[in-house]
Amino acid sequence: MEKIYDKDDRKISQEQLEEKSDNIYETIMVLGKRIRQIEKANNEEFEKLRNELMDERSESEYTRDYFSDSAEEDLPVFPKAIRVSIDEMLNDKLEFEYEAMKDIE
Repeated sequence: MEKIYDKDDRKISQEQLEEKSDNIYETIMVLGKRIRQIEKANNEEFEKLRNELMDERSESEYTRDYFSDSAEEDLPVFPKAIRVSIDEMLNDKLEFEYEAMKDIE
């Protein structure tokens, strides 16, 4: 499997992000939370695929060390979580709302 890295050099201005929320700090908090969600999902998917691949290859004659090196070539490369979350926000696919202050206390 050929690894393809999506190099995206688009510049995102602070004003573009502020248009999607009340202020830049709110935007950063929302993006940070979404990034953690995406990375967790990607890590779970990666581990699942890696374990499946390791199980398939474990019946062959090669050692476990060889598996870890050669298996990396067959695993997918996920897009960067920061790019996905910013794209979601700019395309209005990311929804967020405030908790009521009385619910927090």
